[in-house]
Amino acid sequence: MTLHSRRPLLAVIAVATLLGAGVIAVSATQGESDPVTPASSLPTQGLFEGIPQSGIVLGSSSARVTLVEFADLQCPYCAQFTTQALPTIVRDYVRTGRVKLVFQGLAFVGPDSKTALRAVLAAGLQNRAWDMLDALYRRQGAENSGWVTRKVLRDAAREGRGLELARLFRDAQAPAVGRQLAQAQRYADAAGVHGTPTFFVGPSGGTLQQVELTSLSAEALRPALDAALGQ
Repeated sequence: MTLHSRRPLLAVIAVATLLGAGVIAVSATQGESDPVTPASSLPTQGLFEGIPQSGIVLGSSSARVTLVEFADLQCPYCAQFTTQALPTIVRDYVRTGRVKLVFQGLAFVGPDSKTALRAVLAAGLQNRAWDMLDALYRRQGAENSGWVTRKVLRDAAREGRGLELARLFRDAQAPAVGRQLAQAQRYADAAGVHGTPTFFVGPSGGTLQQVELTSLSAEALRPALDAALGQ
């Protein structure tokens, strides 16, 4: 279910460079549904505690399956997935070491998208991208309202375990973060990603297939994850 639309979806495309040796294959167009308000108050404290993070990757480096999410920090559907479905995915698949999650951030909604995304990628340089991502989604405001203030970023960063604030703000403008932004956009363009959130699942280092979702629930993702795990 690609809900925050950006451009028409290509029929079938492979991206051999995604995640190094991995390949993404687009399978089909996904459906539309009415917007819903993110459950921003849901508690997620400790959700990622004890789980390895490396840049934009959450989970064991030896995980058999990879789940890639293309998302925009201003997309309400992305916030809905993170606050409502992600805790279950993390508990049942990531914490067990079977699946790793890869965040590919896009910034097409507006200026607040890019400011928030730069902060997440900067947190990733301290291996706390997923903590920052979760904290910002729970603070998500109206699109392009200027909600991504320095105070919001500071408050979100303080939830991240061990995040250095001064370094975070400095790194947000670093060339390395700019390169990550451009790289994610190239991946999205090549794969025909036309909206967010868009998910790809497959064996780590192998072919990742786009997942057609009927809802943004953990249960909607289970069949694809279980199939990739051979269950």
